[in-house]
Amino acid sequence: MILPMVRYLESHDVQFHYSTKVVNVEFDIKADGSKHATSIEVLRNDQQDFIMLTDDDFVFITNGGCVENSTMGSQNMPADFRTEIKEGGGWDMWRRIAAQDSSFGHPDKFCFDPEQTNWMSATVTTLDDRIIPYIERICKRDPFSGGVVTGGIVTVKDSGWLMSWTINRQPQFRNQPKDQCLVWVYGLFTDKPGNVHR
Repeated sequence: MILPMVRYLESHDVQFHYSTKVVNVEFDIKADGSKHATSIEVLRNDQQDFIMLTDDDFVFITNGGCVENSTMGSQNMPADFRTEIKEGGGWDMWRRIAAQDSSFGHPDKFCFDPEQTNWMSATVTTLDDRIIPYIERICKRDPFSGGVVTGGIVTVKDSGWLMSWTINRQPQFRNQPKDQCLVWVYGLFTDKPGNVHR
C-alpha cells in the first residue's frame, strides 16, 4: 500500500523529505484563544531547520502514539518491556507544543507510567491450511480472495488478555507466498495471566 501511495503522491508533486524529524510546531496564540501554526522545527540530517508557514498551509500532527516506545521480539525472544520513556519522537514534540498552551493537552498523563497500561501486538503467518477453515467460519470470507477479510478487529471476548485479531487483504507484502495468510494479533491485558483453550 505504501509504495503505490508514494508513487501516486510524487506524481502529483508531493515532496517527501527523508532523514528529517519534526521536533516542534510553533504557534501564534492570540488573546481570544485562536491559534495559528507559524513554523515547524525540524532536524534535517541532525541539523536544526525551520519550515515557515502561511495562513494557507495545513499542518497534520501525530502527537504521541501507542507504538512510540515499542520494542521488537522474535520467534525465539520476547520483546523487552521498557518502562522508561525514550527522549525524542512524538511524545517530546507534543510536550513542546503543550508547553505553549494548556489547551494542547497534557501528554505525560498518557505516557508517564507504562506499568498501568500496555498493549502487545504480534504478526502471525500461517504456514499451512490448518487454521484457514476457522478464519473462514468466523469471517464468512476466503482470506485468499484478494478482498476484505475481517473488515475490522475480531475480539476474543473470553481471552484473559482480551486478545483480538485482524486480517487485511492478502497478500500483505509483495513477496508473500500465495498460500500464507498474515494475521495481526493484539493483547490489551498482558499484565494478567493468559489462557489457552485446546
